[in-house]
Amino acid sequence: MTKWIVIFFCFTGSLGALYAQTLDIPTSLLDNITKPAINYPQETVYLQTSKDIYETGEDVWFKGYLLRSQNLTPSDLSNTLYVQLVEAETNLAVWQEKYHIDQGFVDGHVFIQDTLKPGHYRLEALTSHSFYNNQQGFKSFRKLIIVDRISDLANDSSSKPKQTDFDFKLFPEGGYLVSGIQSTVAFKAIEANGQPKAVSGILFENDNPLLDFKTTHAGMGAFVFTPDRTKTYRIALNDSLSQTHVGLPEIKAEGKVLQLITNSNDAITLKVSKSTNARKEMVYVRVQVRGVVYTIAKTLLEDTQIVNIPVKDIPKGIAEITLFNQDLQPVAERLVFIKQDQKLHIKAILDKSEYDTKAQAKLNIQVTDQNGNPQIAHLGLSVYDAIYKNPKDTKTIETHFLLTEELQGNLYNPGYYFNDHNKNRRQALNLLLLTQGWRAYVWGEHNLKQLGTKKQFAVNDTIIGRISAKRQKDKALLSQQYVMAFTADKDSGKHLIEVDTLGRFIVLPEYIKQAQGGYLYLKLLLNHPNKNIGIAINDPTFKNINTIKKRKDCIYPFDYETNSINIKALEDFTSYKDVNQLDEVMLTAKKERVFRDKYMGTLDSLAKLDMNTDFICAHPHHALNCWQCGRKDSTRPIDGEIYNVFHSRYESQLDEHWINDGYYGFHKMKYKYPVLTEAELLRKFNLAVIKGIYPQKVFYEPVYDLEEQINGFPDYRNTLYWNSNIITDTNGQAQITFYCSDINTKFLGVLEGVSGLGQLGRQEFEFVVKR
Repeated sequence: MTKWIVIFFCFTGSLGALYAQTLDIPTSLLDNITKPAINYPQETVYLQTSKDIYETGEDVWFKGYLLRSQNLTPSDLSNTLYVQLVEAETNLAVWQEKYHIDQGFVDGHVFIQDTLKPGHYRLEALTSHSFYNNQQGFKSFRKLIIVDRISDLANDSSSKPKQTDFDFKLFPEGGYLVSGIQSTVAFKAIEANGQPKAVSGILFENDNPLLDFKTTHAGMGAFVFTPDRTKTYRIALNDSLSQTHVGLPEIKAEGKVLQLITNSNDAITLKVSKSTNARKEMVYVRVQVRGVVYTIAKTLLEDTQIVNIPVKDIPKGIAEITLFNQDLQPVAERLVFIKQDQKLHIKAILDKSEYDTKAQAKLNIQVTDQNGNPQIAHLGLSVYDAIYKNPKDTKTIETHFLLTEELQGNLYNPGYYFNDHNKNRRQALNLLLLTQGWRAYVWGEHNLKQLGTKKQFAVNDTIIGRISAKRQKDKALLSQQYVMAFTADKDSGKHLIEVDTLGRFIVLPEYIKQAQGGYLYLKLLLNHPNKNIGIAINDPTFKNINTIKKRKDCIYPFDYETNSINIKALEDFTSYKDVNQLDEVMLTAKKERVFRDKYMGTLDSLAKLDMNTDFICAHPHHALNCWQCGRKDSTRPIDGEIYNVFHSRYESQLDEHWINDGYYGFHKMKYKYPVLTEAELLRKFNLAVIKGIYPQKVFYEPVYDLEEQINGFPDYRNTLYWNSNIITDTNGQAQITFYCSDINTKFLGVLEGVSGLGQLGRQEFEFVVKR
């Protein structure tokens, strides 16, 4: 008998535990989930790049999105984004820099040197709140292809992998099969290289055919049947390369089954069933999204219960539906994607579909929610030659935050589930969650309990420095000292930092930001000079990151089915790399900030004055360090000048440079100042140094408004426009203008972004430039 009596308790994030006490819901249902999620807030990093394929000598322009993992709103948890470019083949970093986070966003670039080896790379980014020792896998990176010339890809022989043996697995909905209860069983077939495999087969019951089944999407499918523990079952696959017979998972004699009946934008309907002979009991259905509990349904289960859960106040994304028995033990669980149609709708309207070279293009942007209401959104826009797109890279802002970050393993073409043109995308997404989502869920109870017991931060925005004493009697002076933090720019301000009793001091992120594009100097201020007390600082961030990352899999979506790079277009493409290209413009402060030339140069000069005891005598022969004349009326030598060196003939052998002067002679020598390394200079003046935030750079945008400009200098830019900081107004609108180059081809525009409410969106557009 099916009953419909269900009591709901709805919560809003962290208030759930408080309400549960007053509404007679066991608080233990929430304690192990809500509290860890609150105590250990996390953020997730996504990188949008200006294109997918780059030539050496170019800049990789990127926008970093730092969103709260629980509600996908811009995060203010971290101050610094740590970015490195890693060669995929060797796993070695070829670029490591720190970037300032501004209200959850980063505008940055990476320069690709001409000497960089062509190949596949990862642009990795993380923060102090997105990277942990105990997290599963590493996902916050973007794959890039780097070539000397774009035409080099015409020689790329990579193609769709050959068919291999495949693995076939079964996934009962909710976790288990229970005898006598109708159940859905999903399946997934993948080849050894990860490529999905289309299969078909027959389910046999006691060697009698019971039903036929076949793949419906990307190697996945499902069938429904009622298992009977007293009977035997096997699956025969219609493929000679596979195992002929596959057994079903264990069928339990008693238990409970959780099934999804319907999933709409308004509600999800679930069916909870138990074995016929089992006693009736109170059960609970808990709904949580990204670690936050939103709803708990409480009902007395006799045999079958229909549970209808409104989703109006539940955010978009993967919801974990967990069934608890009366002893509050989880007995069944499945994942459901809530509000699949909810998104930012971004419209990109160009004034033309075809432009002349160097013509101005006007783009109107309109952003609304799923109901047509205008939205204020933070967007990134890139417009580039379509030949620089990697069609096999399916990672987007939606797939990253809503699927990749929440499921285990590499996802096959996740963009399919967010494309409105795919009519079966709801069914396909459900199959994905029944199969790949059947594994341990990243926000699952076990993982959150782990977070609740240990704080395992891998990096920190602050840097710890230390002063030390060589002698025991000087150690008591450590806590009486201060450290001054300053930059080479004398007008940028100075900061005094206290030293604790152990000789430690903390360098805050704002000090490092102040040193953007240069270095932050740390000077130990001693009341009395003491050579036995020194200062040291070490920033091990990237070393720690790479040490931990070695133990993690790099997880990235893949796609074998999409079209490869257009080889014919590459062969016809003329590379303009050897032509003089338009210069880019560096964003600088009002006053020039130079590291070595400005401050270290000063230290170098002071050190030379302090260490240099050389002199040039006043005698007409102007000898260096002349012992006959002494220092009276002498001058200091000049670096690089030629001087006479006074010798006795018993002190030096004669050579062609020897000038005979009887008993004495002079030897010609080019004078060089004493040279100290930067480390020696810092040690001499009791200084430590930290590299500052990487400087910003302005993307170059030409303006062609005069005939002589249009017909003048050739323009071969393959990236026409990059803007990481487009913010729509209260009407959800923004207007952009840019100029085309002299490249005669098809261009692609990509808009991605997020609203203040955590809604995500993406839109692409195309146009053609002709002469």
